Amino acid sequence: MWKLVLALLFALLVAIFAVQNAMLVLVGFLHWEFEISLALVILGSTAAGALVVFLLGLVQQVGRGMKIREYRNRILRLETELGTLQQEMEKLAVEEEQSKGEGLGVVED
Repeated sequence: MWKLVLALLFALLVAIFAVQNAMLVLVGFLHWEFEISLALVILGSTAAGALVVFLLGLVQQVGRGMKIREYRNRILRLETELGTLQQEMEKLAVEEEQSKGEGLGVVED
């Protein structure tokens, strides 16, 4: 929630700054030159920066989602393996008890 408030406060400050600097300026990019309001340059640059940050965050979030899916699959595989091993141990314990029980039998002469 605090990030949203901070973002809105920053947007408000940028908008106030842009409106106070609304004069025409000459902008050159590569071989193009044109006159445009400085307010539009400021707002456009801010919007482009926000878009870049959003896209980088999206890439990071997709990567995290893939890691989470990988870890969930690993957990499921390990839980299955653990269950199998526990069943084998129980089976061995039962067999061991049975073999001890057979060894306790009365020996007749």
